[in-house]
Amino acid sequence: TSSHFETSGIVSAFWQSIIDASSSGQISVRGVAPAEYDSLYRRGATKRQRVKLTYGSDGLPTTFADPPYNQQKYPVTDAQKKDALDPLGAATSVLAGMRANGSNPCGTIAPVFDGRRRYNIEFTYLRDETVKLDNGLYSGKAHLCQLHYNQIAGFKPKILKEGRELPPAFGWFAEIPSARAPHGHYILPLKLWASTGFGTVTATLTQMKIEDSPAKG
Repeated sequence: TSSHFETSGIVSAFWQSIIDASSSGQISVRGVAPAEYDSLYRRGATKRQRVKLTYGSDGLPTTFADPPYNQQKYPVTDAQKKDALDPLGAATSVLAGMRANGSNPCGTIAPVFDGRRRYNIEFTYLRDETVKLDNGLYSGKAHLCQLHYNQIAGFKPKILKEGRELPPAFGWFAEIPSARAPHGHYILPLKLWASTGFGTVTATLTQMKIEDSPAKG
């Protein structure tokens, strides 16, 4: 899995950054087993931070950071790390519906350790809605779910306190059939939104391509 994130528009006036990341590992009906995560964060012309996670046979990640930072100032225990995935591995887990079930079709939780912080993205299913994206990319049934960002470890105490006061976020998630998906379909976020002091922040899916082949076996 690879990703590219870059701020633009009015957001760049406050926070101009670029994040390139990649993740490798294995996925099966049992879950996602990460092998390596590599990310490069750039802010402005001078600030750069590379973080690399390498997973051992015990499932625990070893963190490499350049420039290095103090990993003991706000520590994350091995037990907390062992239960988590890297950010892209966690996203893959959600897309593949690894923690989804009949009563929680969006999934239940995406546990994340990014090399410094340990947090959960938690999902609460609300209802099904009929959705038609303005860009024409999707029309049909989608699951409306609430997302909660639960900070666990690796944060300053002040950040932990502020995190508990974050506004709720919501999303439409659609089940897209695929013979290659571990459970026969992917769960794609069509649209995510949250209310902030600057107004409502929205992210909408603009491109979708499912490369598929007939199921074998």
